[in-house]
Amino acid sequence: MGQQPAHERIPMPSLHLKTCLLLFLAVACQPAFSQNSAEPSIPKTLPPQTKGLPSVLPLQKVDGKSWADITRETDDLKQELDVDAMELSKVPADPILRPDPFAPVFGPIDKLNERLTHAERLKFSATYTFLNQYATATPDGVRHNQFSGRLDLTGAWTAFNRGSYAGSIGILVRSGSNIGISQQFNLSDSLGSGLYLNCLQGGGPQRPVTLNILYWRQDFFKKRFSLYVGKIHPNEYISLSMFNNDERTQFLNGENDGDLAFASEGAYAGGAAVDIQATRHIYVHALAVDTEGTAGHGIGTLVDRKYMEAAELGWFSGSPGTHYRDYRIGFWRDDTKDLGSGYGGGVAFEHEFFNGWAPFGRYGFASDRGTAIKQTDTLGLAQGHPFKRRGDMFSVAFNYTKPTSAGKHRESVAEMFYRLRVTQSMDLGPDLEISIHPTHASKAYTTAILGLKMRIIF
Repeated sequence: MGQQPAHERIPMPSLHLKTCLLLFLAVACQPAFSQNSAEPSIPKTLPPQTKGLPSVLPLQKVDGKSWADITRETDDLKQELDVDAMELSKVPADPILRPDPFAPVFGPIDKLNERLTHAERLKFSATYTFLNQYATATPDGVRHNQFSGRLDLTGAWTAFNRGSYAGSIGILVRSGSNIGISQQFNLSDSLGSGLYLNCLQGGGPQRPVTLNILYWRQDFFKKRFSLYVGKIHPNEYISLSMFNNDERTQFLNGENDGDLAFASEGAYAGGAAVDIQATRHIYVHALAVDTEGTAGHGIGTLVDRKYMEAAELGWFSGSPGTHYRDYRIGFWRDDTKDLGSGYGGGVAFEHEFFNGWAPFGRYGFASDRGTAIKQTDTLGLAQGHPFKRRGDMFSVAFNYTKPTSAGKHRESVAEMFYRLRVTQSMDLGPDLEISIHPTHASKAYTTAILGLKMRIIF
């Protein structure tokens, strides 16, 4: 996600802070009573294939055919990303508390969203994620804890769908804040980590409002070829993992979150990407993105012509939750403003067994220039339905990284989490990270970061 320039360090307005506190208190108190209202009319699931963007599923008839009919016709050859998103959207929430005590609040919003989806081809989603972290050891003078939250607002509009080709717009807006402390404080940076131990914030201070993603998607050949143009994130397309990706629902650290799966300084920046589904199992993803772009800026730096180009070849079978397997290899090169020009590549895999256990891993390498991290090694294990609960998830992973000459230490991070679906509108779970020899710390040390994460799904 990258460090934020100093001129972007804008303090969070007090009104937003008060809203966050009231929302947290409301959520904490709500389970004390129950409601008999019906469950929301649509599932509250967010596929992570685009860092929080909902999939664009045109529900109107096209050439006299329903979307279901078109889907059946193209089942043999669909985009790998679309297959994953569609299957993840079908995973039942399986909450502990039924009916949802928040249904009277969120039910009308769900019904309005459903009407917009059918009538106007619009889809909106929103989540608010609270995170409380405590580090057992910190450098002298650094506080041990950080309580923060982030709002993710996503939208998608299907402009047209002609069966063979279609056009749509995707957007992601975020707002992050520290609660009860300065908006400038970043626990991960203060610990000296180079791996972003809290990807809900990323590097640098909190950002009040950012436009992270805004692109036009043009589909050709019954969505077997898709072109994205606008403000994008490289990890939407390159080295994307279904078990090892979304910081709201999965790992918090940057190596597991995907930002460091390949070396690049550009994130949420202007660029273009292409997805090609060559056969039922083989896909090709490619992109070019501005390495100077950030979430807090527009696309003006494209004129500086500092780009990263990357391509990935992959093979997949099945879908998440049903014996999903994905093996891929990728290569990249880049030109940067401060780190020079470089190149690198990597391989990654995930293999889900029928019992729900899914080992996954990544290996990335890079030159000494063009990036801050020159080697990344990841190995982990996920369980997609622990205790036969489809709405929960358990995962553990270990990461080893080797920095370029800018770093002082080879940092390793181990992380483990459990995500419990409490209600249709809320999940909650503990998270444990162990950072061994943070990259930029003045002296080598080890610290454990205890976390508790709660996500509210609107």
